[in-house]
Amino acid sequence: SVVGLAEVGLSEEEGDEAGPMLPDAENALSPPLPRPRSLPRADDRRIFRITAIHNRFDESHNDSTSGGYRDLSISVEVGWVMLDGMVSFERVRDWESLQCQRHICEIQVRLQSQHHEIVNGLHTRYVELRNQYNG
Repeated sequence: SVVGLAEVGLSEEEGDEAGPMLPDAENALSPPLPRPRSLPRADDRRIFRITAIHNRFDESHNDSTSGGYRDLSISVEVGWVMLDGMVSFERVRDWESLQCQRHICEIQVRLQSQHHEIVNGLHTRYVELRNQYNG
């Protein structure tokens, strides 16, 4: 999985020679993803920093504050510089020395069945409720 490799800052070519193994959707007993042979130090290769995780699938989540909306929201901070008109994402450890611009991105993981509800206004109601509670 490219996501698994991105977590340690590796490209697919630098990862396991056999390539990533994704669980087979038809077989829940598929083997876990292999780990790269030698992991680099996280602070040497990391290109993003996780700043927040909100698990609205958790049973303890009070969905009265979200209008029934459920998702997993992961906020990641990235740093970049412009080089010859192109964006270059840089390692976290280099952000200060390169005077990187920074941006926090939100990654949402949600159920496909909720996509239709979001299109039909559930997310709009969620934003209204959130804004009401946040003042």
